[in-house]
Amino acid sequence: MKPETVAARGARQLPSVSRPLTPPIFQTSVFVFEDLDTAEAVWDGERPGFVYGRFGTPNHAMLETMLAALEGGEAALVCASGMAAITALCCGLLEPGDHLIAARDLYGSTAALLAEEARRLGIETTFVDATRVTEVLAARRPATRAVFVEALSNPLLRLADLEGLAGLAREGIHLIVDGSLATPVVLAPLARGATLVVHSVTKFLSGHGDVTAGVVVGPRPVIERARASVIRIGATLGPFDAWLGARGLRTLHVRLERQSDTALRIARWLESHAAVAHVHYPGLDSHPQRALAKTLFPRYTGALLSFDLHGGRRAVETMMERLRLIEFAPSFGDTATTWSYPARTSHRGVPEPERRALGIGDGLVRLSVGLEAAEDLIDDLAGALYQ
Repeated sequence: MKPETVAARGARQLPSVSRPLTPPIFQTSVFVFEDLDTAEAVWDGERPGFVYGRFGTPNHAMLETMLAALEGGEAALVCASGMAAITALCCGLLEPGDHLIAARDLYGSTAALLAEEARRLGIETTFVDATRVTEVLAARRPATRAVFVEALSNPLLRLADLEGLAGLAREGIHLIVDGSLATPVVLAPLARGATLVVHSVTKFLSGHGDVTAGVVVGPRPVIERARASVIRIGATLGPFDAWLGARGLRTLHVRLERQSDTALRIARWLESHAAVAHVHYPGLDSHPQRALAKTLFPRYTGALLSFDLHGGRRAVETMMERLRLIEFAPSFGDTATTWSYPARTSHRGVPEPERRALGIGDGLVRLSVGLEAAEDLIDDLAGALYQ
């Protein structure tokens, strides 16, 4: 072959009797076939294989297999972000004229998606206090197709009574749980009566702050309808992010165990500090749903907590100036401990009266606990809180 042909086509595959311990990254946008019959069979799903990047690669399949197994679901679909996963689920599950019941204190972008974009598609959403089973059930209509709650709400760590809502499935109503704050280490929603689980893989599941991805896990028919929507709208995850997500997932349990233990130590310390008005963490006896937390979370209560500072925004700004180790970042789930200010990040688009009614005041701080020594984190907070 001439040099230009060698450069364009040479050394694509090398013979080997060994295989890599770590799965490789399939950084390709398309796959080749040896004959048309095989291409047809793979395209139609009659034989295993891959066709085109937007349809998925082996890295997508690996991550989906792991996540479905961890959640105990039939199938999983990974997407370009957590919001893409929720969008895909809406497209695969809901039709114009359907009604959705959602928690009033959902993550801000999720609430906006359901209130605005879903409405444009002919889907109506009623927002309720998801901590009250009676209020959720009272909002049902003949057109109600699903209920959407969070395992732990962001940022106030409120709990939905999943077992109290489990009976919805008998009425043909799907119970969708966003498990991003909890992860399967803390809570397995499908085992508690949910029919579908969504996650921002960006957060604790990948765990290293270098991935943007989402997943939905549940019954195969719903997942495959959602997959068809993802392929059409192009919300496919890149193979490298899928590879990174699987890499991070392998250490999920050891990370969350350590982070949960540290979060509980910090929450107890904050609760005794004079600058702190209130601590929101389901592992504390002071949490208003502590009895439910013990039922839902028998081992760990998560790596996220929030606390209200006396002095409001001024106290928050003082804390920000004094912190030396813990950094401000409008996300969570990293190996490094970070903090954020919900009033101006996750809920900045919520009108102030509504935000305050939700319990998100000017002194509320959210802390995502990482893998550092608990003593170092407490020392940093001790030097930063307003005295």
